[in-house]
Amino acid sequence: MEDHDYTILLTDEEGSEIECELLDRIELEGEIFSVLLPLDDDSSEPEAIILRESPEGELEGFDDAELLDKVFKLFLERNGMA
Repeated sequence: MEDHDYTILLTDEEGSEIECELLDRIELEGEIFSVLLPLDDDSSEPEAIILRESPEGELEGFDDAELLDKVFKLFLERNGMA
């Protein structure tokens, strides 16, 4: 197994566990977002998961497509992919 800097174990709505590598934490508009990559995604174009950090420090999904796009663009810029 590959060595990853920081991994997080997520549990989805069905109770399935997903191990993810934390790629970045981004502050935007007064909130913190985590950009994660599932470790078991073997596709040629894996999809990142972006979650918002609640005031209690828990990661949660959100439905704001415009905000999601802003976070992803900032992630790409910060990591030299834009």
